Amino acid sequence: MGIIDRIFRRPSGRVSAQSLPVEGKAPEFKDVTGWLNTPPLSMKGLAGKVVLVDFWTYSCVNCVRTLPFLSAWHEAYKEKGLVIIGIHTPEFDFERDAANVEAAVRRSGISYPVALDNGYAMWNAYRNHYWPAHYFIDARGRVRYHHFGEGGYEHSEAVIKALLQEAGVIGAVGEVSGSVPQDVDFKKIGTPETYLGFTRMEYLGSPESVRKDSSQRYSAVRDPAPNVFYFDGAWEVRDEYAITAETGSRVVYKVTAAKVHLVMEGPAEGAEVEVRLDGVPITAEQRGKDVNDNGVVRVREGRLYDLVDMGGRYGTHLLELTFRSPGVKCYAFTFG
Repeated sequence: MGIIDRIFRRPSGRVSAQSLPVEGKAPEFKDVTGWLNTPPLSMKGLAGKVVLVDFWTYSCVNCVRTLPFLSAWHEAYKEKGLVIIGIHTPEFDFERDAANVEAAVRRSGISYPVALDNGYAMWNAYRNHYWPAHYFIDARGRVRYHHFGEGGYEHSEAVIKALLQEAGVIGAVGEVSGSVPQDVDFKKIGTPETYLGFTRMEYLGSPESVRKDSSQRYSAVRDPAPNVFYFDGAWEVRDEYAITAETGSRVVYKVTAAKVHLVMEGPAEGAEVEVRLDGVPITAEQRGKDVNDNGVVRVREGRLYDLVDMGGRYGTHLLELTFRSPGVKCYAFTFG
C-alpha cells in the first residue's frame, strides 16, 4: 500500500523552476488497459501542458487521503495548463476490475483523467515502487520533481505553479493556497500497516503456524499484546488475503491510532461484520463511516472499509471483529 510521508518529507515554501532538476523524459502512455473520464491521452498530445502523474489504487488509504488535494489542484489550475492523470495500478486482484475502479472514481468525486494500469506497464516505465507517488512533468515532457507518500502538499503546489510560470501560462508565483486541511498525525499512530495474506504477513500473534491455502483453526490469547493481530476460529490464509471459513470467525487486534480501516471483499450476497471496541459494542462516537447504528459493517464489494473513527483522539484500543458468515476476504489494515 502506501508509505508514510515522514520518511520522504520535503520543505514547503516558494519554489523556482530553476531549482527543479531534469530527472528524465516522461514515459509515453503505453499498454494502458483503459481510460476513465477521457479519451486515450498521450504525452505527445500533452506537449505544452504541465502534467502531474499520480500513481494510486483505490483501496489504499494513503492514496485516498491525497485525493482532496489532487482535486483541488485540478479545479484551481486546469484552465491554466495543468493536466492531472491518475494512473490506477492495482495492489489487489479485485482492483483490476474496471467497474470497481469506475465506481471508486465516482465515489471519490474524481473528474480528472484516470488510466488503468492493470499490467503495471506504466508503473514499470516510471520504475515506481510506491502508492501514492506523484511525478511532476514540465511543458517539454520532462520529469522535474517527484514525491512519494502523503504530505508535502504546499511544496507540491508550489512546484505546479513554478512549472506553469516556466511554461509562460501564469504570472509571478505567489503564495500557495494550502486550502485542504490534513487530519492525520503520523507521530501518534503506533500500529503499522498490516497485511493478512501470507505473502506480506508480519504481525500474526496467534500461536498456530499458518497453513497456506488450507482452512485451519486459530486462537487468540486472553491478554492480547499490542500491535500484533490474532485470528480466532476457522480461517484460510491465502497469498493476498485471509478468508473466513466459518460463522463466528474473529480478528482481535490491540491498536494505537485514531482511525482503523480494513480492506475487505464479501460474497455476492454481502456479509455482516460486528465491530467491538474495548470489550463492548462500538459507540456512535467511535464508529467509522461504514459502521451502522447496530455496530455492524455490511461487506460486499472489494474496497477500503472505515471501521473506527475516534475524531482525532489517539489512543490504544482493543478491536474485535466478528464475522457473521464465511466467505469474507480480509486483505490489510491501515490506520489514521
